[in-house]
Amino acid sequence: MRAPKRRSALWVPLAALLAAVTTVVWQPVPQVAQAATLTTPPLPSLGSLPSLGSLPSLGNLPNLLGIDFSNILGGLFGGGFGGGVTRNFSGNFTNSAGTRSYQGYVPSTYKAGTPVPLVVVLHGCTESAADIRSLTQFDKLAEANNFIVVYPEQPQSANYLHCWNWFLPTDMQRGSGEPSIIAGITQWAQQHYSIDTKRTFVTGFSAGGAMAAVMGATYPDLFGAIGVGSGLQYGGSYVDPVKAGEQAYRAMGTQARVVPTLIFHGSKDTTVPAVNADQLIRQWQTTADWADDGSSNSSIPAAPVTTRNGQVPNGHAYTVRDYVDSHGKELAQFWLVQDMSHAWSGGCTCAQYADPQGPDETRAMYDFFVSHPKP
Repeated sequence: MRAPKRRSALWVPLAALLAAVTTVVWQPVPQVAQAATLTTPPLPSLGSLPSLGSLPSLGNLPNLLGIDFSNILGGLFGGGFGGGVTRNFSGNFTNSAGTRSYQGYVPSTYKAGTPVPLVVVLHGCTESAADIRSLTQFDKLAEANNFIVVYPEQPQSANYLHCWNWFLPTDMQRGSGEPSIIAGITQWAQQHYSIDTKRTFVTGFSAGGAMAAVMGATYPDLFGAIGVGSGLQYGGSYVDPVKAGEQAYRAMGTQARVVPTLIFHGSKDTTVPAVNADQLIRQWQTTADWADDGSSNSSIPAAPVTTRNGQVPNGHAYTVRDYVDSHGKELAQFWLVQDMSHAWSGGCTCAQYADPQGPDETRAMYDFFVSHPKP
C-alpha cells in the first residue's frame, strides 16, 4: 500500500506543472500591432504531451515547449525556481520599407503600468542581434537597473555583410528605409510595454553606431540621446563635418532639437580610424548650432569644458572630454580609449570585437542616457 501512496503524492507537483503548461500555452494571445509578428508556440495535441516517465527534471524545465518554466514557476512559487519572471521576446516588424526581425529583454523587476527606460541597440557588420547582446551585456545591465532592451537585426538579404545601410540616401531619411523600420520597432516596444517615452535611447557599434547617428538626425523626437561606439558621423567620413552637421539638421525637419551624444572610440582603431570620432563631435556641434535657434551662428563652444583621465586597473588608459551646448548643458561626451582597436570597450570576451581591458562602455552609455531624458 505504500507504493500507491508515493505515486499519488507525485501527482501534486505534476498537477501544478501541467496547470502551468495549460496557463501559458493556452492563454489568449494579446493583440499586437499590425506590423509586428510575435513568435507563438504551437498548441500541442494531447498525444504530444510528455508521459510521466518523460517529464523533465526541474533543471530541464526551460526546454519544455521552448518556455522558460524556471522563471514562470519562480513567479508562481515565490522565486524558488530562479526568482521572478524574466522574459526574452522576439518578432518581426514590417512596413513599406521592408521587414526586420528583433530580439529583446524584459527584466524580472518590470511591472506593467510603471514606465521604464528603453534602449535600442544596433549591431555592427558581420554581427547579429544575438552577437551584440553577448558583446555588450546590455541584458545584464537591464536586469540590474530595470530597463528594457531591444535589438533590431539586419539580414544578409539587405546587406551582404549584415551592415546597416547608413550610407544610402533612402536609409538616411525620416519615414524612409531602415530608419523607419528601426523607429517602428522602437514604437512597437513603446506600445506593448510600459516605456518612459522621454527615456528612450539608441546606441550601436561600428555600422550600428553610424546608424544610431542617423536615428538621432531622423528621429530626434523619438530618442532622448544617442550613443555611437566606434562609428561615423551622419553622412560618413568623406563629408566635411560642418556640412554633415547642417545635413543632419535638415534631416530633423520640424522635429529639430539639440540631441545629446556619447561617443566611444579606440585610439588604434584601423577599421574606423579615431579621426571619425573627432568628426562626430564637430558634426553634432554644428547640428546643435543650427537646432538651438535655426541658424549657424557659432552658438556652440567648440572646445571641451572639462577633460578627465582614467585608467582601468591592469587595462587601458582613457580620456573623457565633455562638451556643452549654448546654454552650458552637456551636449556630448567623448571617450577615447588608448591602445584599443575596433572594439566595444569592456565587452564580453564571449563575442567578437570585445576589448575587456577598456572602461565599461555599456555602463557609460546607460549612465549618459538616463542623465539626458528627452525634454
